[in-house]
Amino acid sequence: MDRERVRSSQHFRKCWLPHPHTLTSSLLLSLVGDAAPAAGKRPHPSAYLSRLLLILIVVGTLTATARASPAQDYMLYCMGCHGAQAEGVPGKVPPLAHALGRYMRTPAGRNYVLRVPGAANSVLSDEQLAAVLNWLAQTFDPDALSSSVALFTTAEVTGLRHSPLASVLAARREAVRELAATGTAPPTSY
Repeated sequence: MDRERVRSSQHFRKCWLPHPHTLTSSLLLSLVGDAAPAAGKRPHPSAYLSRLLLILIVVGTLTATARASPAQDYMLYCMGCHGAQAEGVPGKVPPLAHALGRYMRTPAGRNYVLRVPGAANSVLSDEQLAAVLNWLAQTFDPDALSSSVALFTTAEVTGLRHSPLASVLAARREAVRELAATGTAPPTSY
């Protein structure tokens, strides 16, 4: 290899593959090969396009298969406030353990859960949020879930979460009042 070709190849690797020791970068580098053309020769543009298409397919496949489980999503996006056991922080953050399944019993409770700031503003997709909430209820409040309590669906989350509550505490009081009329309810305050 002449110096110009080596320098061009190194420039490509530096600019396009900033982390050469990672699996993804190594894989991309092996797919792209030596992007620097031989001295004085220009590769046909279709060579670049076919390599780019192949890279996009590989990256898309890797991204699609890298989804976290509901437990991992909880750990990454919810546990910082709600705690490792979903116990919340008294007076500041409501508990999800021994409460979420109860809220799922009534329309007001479901509306409340899906529209609180943590759910309404979450970076999780609607599908991921439904999965996390269902996992939480099944893990930390299984006694409250009966065959008559429906799990959250992606469509339900999509329909409610994108209009945050104007008054979280007022909605909580209303949900707790409705829950108390049908059985056990979480406390009005947290």
